[in-house]
Amino acid sequence: GRMTMFGKKGPYAARLTAASLLIAIAGGIGFAAGEASAQTKNLKVAFFPSPKHPIWAKLMVPWGKAIEAANVGIKIVGFPGSQIGGSPPGAYKRVINGISDVEFSMQGYTSTVFPRTLLVEIPLQWASPTEATRALWKIFDKHLAREYKRVKVLAMWVTDTPTIMTNKVVRLPDDLKGLKLRTPSRNQAAIIKGFGAIPVAMPMPQTYGAIEKGVVDGAVVGISVVNSFKLAEVVKNFIVNLPMGYSPQMISMNRKVYDSLSAKQRAVIDKNSGLALSLKGARLYEKAREGGLKTVEKRTDTKITKLTAAEKAAWRAGLKTIVAKWVDDFEKKGLPYRKMLVDYLAK
Repeated sequence: GRMTMFGKKGPYAARLTAASLLIAIAGGIGFAAGEASAQTKNLKVAFFPSPKHPIWAKLMVPWGKAIEAANVGIKIVGFPGSQIGGSPPGAYKRVINGISDVEFSMQGYTSTVFPRTLLVEIPLQWASPTEATRALWKIFDKHLAREYKRVKVLAMWVTDTPTIMTNKVVRLPDDLKGLKLRTPSRNQAAIIKGFGAIPVAMPMPQTYGAIEKGVVDGAVVGISVVNSFKLAEVVKNFIVNLPMGYSPQMISMNRKVYDSLSAKQRAVIDKNSGLALSLKGARLYEKAREGGLKTVEKRTDTKITKLTAAEKAAWRAGLKTIVAKWVDDFEKKGLPYRKMLVDYLAK
């Protein structure tokens, strides 16, 4: 069942077998034939959501196949569906601690580790995930690389812009006052607070149940989740197209593992990683966004709230105030946010 895949219930062993079966059926990676020579390096590649998620099925699996096909003695062993254990917020630590060699993670789960990278969450910026991802890579070496000394970043992209999803009809920022909203990160919590709502941090897989039980009144997250996490079943009203900023995601590799590879092996990893792989991630979210919008429009019990020009202006004004405070707060912490923002937004 859906919940089993996200590790909500069911014994660990049963979950593991179900997930392994799924990979086998999906023609997953890690089944390279032939005898492994002494030089063969097994890379444990982990992914905490379901193996059906597009980032696994359409980005990480093809990436693994391309690495194996290069024939430089790397074998990819896939662990989707949380088979490697641990919580979603622990994903980055698992890479650093060598529990996984390569894993997908979200910087927002450990906001304090990535204050510079989370600049991409700032509202009023690039119009699409693709543009934002290009801009992110443009400032990576100069401003962000210092946050990633312990890993080799294979891909980094941003998801689609957050949607405000609530069961109550919301038209103006004031309508959010007092509502409890699931937030992906500390910075987006600041946006929610700025509008008078109450941010509640929780991993995506728990959000469905929390909304269903009324623990939270909705969520601020990209609309693609109405498909990947079935949220349209529990949320009824959606505000889309607010210039809210983005959430970053990445695939990183344990630095020591990367350094231990042969020059040939590293060259293959490098060739298949970086901006091109990252843009693939951004495009998957753009596509997923279109799918999410279609789902909401098709259902009879869900609707996209059409804002008037005046209502949109009220949201922009609110976001402007939030951005000014945000930049000030980070500057006070000694981070050159103004300079970073100028470089990030440079055409």
